[in-house]
Amino acid sequence: MRIDRHFNKKLLFILLILNLTVSRKSSAQINGSLFMLADNLYAQMHNPSYMRTDDATAFSVAGLGGFSFMNQGNFKISDLITTNSGGNPVIDFDNFYENISTNNFIRQDLSVPMAFVSIPINKGVLSFYYKEYFSSVLKFKQDIVEFIVNGNYAPDYRNFNSDAIKLLTLGYREFAFNYSKHVNKKVDVGLRAKLLFGAAMVKTDNWNYGIRTNENGDIVTLTSGGNGQLMLPVSLMVRNDSTIYGVNSENSVAKYMTAYQNPGLAIDLGVTFQISENSIFSAAIRDLGGIWFRHYSNNMRQDISYDFEGFDIMSAVRYPEEPGYTNPAELVTLVKENVRLVYHPVAMETNYVHGLAPKTVLHYQYRYSNQYSFGITNQSAFQKNNFQNILTLSAVQSWPNLSVFENVNLHGVSDISLGGGIQFEGDFLQAFLATDNLIAFYHPAANKTFSVTAGMCFLLNHKKEVHFKSGNKGFQKRKGKISKELPFYEELGKLPN
Repeated sequence: MRIDRHFNKKLLFILLILNLTVSRKSSAQINGSLFMLADNLYAQMHNPSYMRTDDATAFSVAGLGGFSFMNQGNFKISDLITTNSGGNPVIDFDNFYENISTNNFIRQDLSVPMAFVSIPINKGVLSFYYKEYFSSVLKFKQDIVEFIVNGNYAPDYRNFNSDAIKLLTLGYREFAFNYSKHVNKKVDVGLRAKLLFGAAMVKTDNWNYGIRTNENGDIVTLTSGGNGQLMLPVSLMVRNDSTIYGVNSENSVAKYMTAYQNPGLAIDLGVTFQISENSIFSAAIRDLGGIWFRHYSNNMRQDISYDFEGFDIMSAVRYPEEPGYTNPAELVTLVKENVRLVYHPVAMETNYVHGLAPKTVLHYQYRYSNQYSFGITNQSAFQKNNFQNILTLSAVQSWPNLSVFENVNLHGVSDISLGGGIQFEGDFLQAFLATDNLIAFYHPAANKTFSVTAGMCFLLNHKKEVHFKSGNKGFQKRKGKISKELPFYEELGKLPN
């Protein structure tokens, strides 16, 4: 027992340090309390070693598998989009500028399982799911909003530089095949292989736009620069010089849903270890892999400037018959085209591999009684030099068919949110709803960070059970019908020797 307590203290210390050393927000994570429920289909998607410990077969189809939506940012959407006196939404840059910091970001992730099935086999579980995934991350400086609000007034705002706009938008579909196995009465392991298909991607690295004026004020120089990658399920419209001026958007939704020309591979690994009769620890690493973009895929480049000196109307005030005459409409069109070219990047067809952001999950759970459990979960995401993290403290109350949980979430050291959720499991179905920010249900736009995860699946060959007990085959539960006079049991099934 002393070893158990010492291990618990060390684990708690490590998870806290992981969270306190970062100040960014998590990426593509689910509510940490769901890891308290090993039979939850979303928890099983995020940890390959999680599985049902009964003989039930679980399955779900599109429309029932639910969704998981996450919004993270260092500002509230309501800072930018406010309502006027008539109650209509309006964009208020002044209010936005007054509330944002020097460095800003907003991230949104949406995943929708279209199919899920879990089947017991031998001493483990074989599962499969198909999921649509979409995410977008935008990072920008305060300078952009400052320019929009204050303009280009001399002398303070004579020159403007957007200073490194970064954008990553990614959409892909995922077909996953998973096998989880009871190694012995202490350890469960899981391995998942995933076949990926990229459907869309837009990436800009340090995109920079500038406006410079000379000392005399008679020339305005427009500049743009940056590199990136672009893949859309529709063809681009380009000029002879390879600059992009539009896209062919006909049947774009159908083309997105049928985009299978950009394949990829990834694996997930997971392990669950039973420390004692009442304590378990689990760990998982996900998305080790990438996507090979080879269809409609392009490198983007911008490095151009234009000196705008106004309109030289001398040639336009002559008679049309005079030499050197220029039609005023043509003159305006020419200047507009030169300005427009500054903001049209050059596209070059190429193949490239985009690596996914690896993600880790560390979870510790202590069962205080058959009804009450407590846990701590740390989720991290790694991409280039960015390390993003969220720590969740959870409490779960469990009854034969119902689990209710509450959580406190630490998003780095800058934000704390209170969440909760519920899961119902009957003889033939499981349904759940979870959020890491209960207040966001009332006003999502007024919160910097919130997530919502929901879903439902059907169950076959399912028997009612109480909370886990250790057995010879991993984390099995006592089986048997539960009487009205809890906590007594009738027709109690025997545990294996």
